This record gives sequence, structure tokens and C-alpha cells, in this order.
Amino acid sequence: MSEQSLSASPSAISDQVGTKLLFENDRVRVWDLQLPPGETTGLHRHRSDFLYVVIGDGEFQTGFADGSRDPARKMVDGDVRFREVQGETVHEGINVGSTPWRNIVVELLK
Repeated sequence: MSEQSLSASPSAISDQVGTKLLFENDRVRVWDLQLPPGETTGLHRHRSDFLYVVIGDGEFQTGFADGSRDPARKMVDGDVRFREVQGETVHEGINVGSTPWRNIVVELLK
């Protein structure tokens, strides 16, 4: 994925939430997400609840379509985060650390 502006048009918002789709059926979609230091996922949308599992240590930040950002957070190998989605959420993930970032994202479709 490449760096892109947070003020992207709606057509620039992707449904791809990771760098590689690993598995998909009618219940779940599993993504591998890998970002070099300083890179972003670009704006993408989630339409269902999801969780992610951090692989390795790193520092990650979430940016939003309006240009705002959550504070950067240090995360460690094995951290798991769950996000409930009401309708739709649009954001981007930014690797603000000095090492490659990796996590596995699991979208819960049902």
C-alpha cells in the first residue's frame, strides 16, 4: 500500500483492509497487513465488526477522513484489538514506528 492524502475522494476509499487476502468465506475475511516504517494503508472502509492480532512489536496510528488522528500507540506481539462497527467506519492505519508493522485482520461478516 502507498501513502495517500487523508482528504481523498469517496471513490479513493478502498474496501481492501490489508495487503493480502488470506482467506474468505461467507462468515469471515482474513487479511495479512504489512507496512514498512512511515507507510499507510490508505483510506479504507469497514462494514462489519473486525479484530486484529499484532505480529511483532511496533507503533501504529489511526487516521481519519477528516484529517484527524488518534494518538500513536505502542503495541506488542500478540496484542488483540476488537472494533465494533456501526454501519461503516473509514480510516487508515499508519506505521509511525521505526520497524515494519504486521498484523492479521479478521473481518466478521456474519
